[in-house]
Amino acid sequence: MDLAERHALTALCAELDELRAECARQPHERQRALARLEAAARARLPILALLAELLGSSLDETVRTLASGLPGAGPGQADEERFCCPDGACDRVSLTAPAGPVPRCTVTGQPMKRR
Repeated sequence: MDLAERHALTALCAELDELRAECARQPHERQRALARLEAAARARLPILALLAELLGSSLDETVRTLASGLPGAGPGQADEERFCCPDGACDRVSLTAPAGPVPRCTVTGQPMKRR
């Protein structure tokens, strides 16, 4: 997986809940595009072109968008325990409250690994 695809998967995993909420308020075509994107991400297939389609942008614009967050994403939180992608496919790090529940990958549903 090349670096741009890895960054796209990381952003998708980190912000998928917010993106789902945003797409739920959009036309049905947008929701179908998100479903295709999620299926490709679960299968660990390239997703940048699908993400660009969903956002209605070029590949270059999509790569730049990843630096500032996907639509619907807000500020994060800083806590102590760190968890990472269960199969190492992306660079997402989830911060949780100490002794809190183990977060799950929003793409695969698998529990994330403690870092």
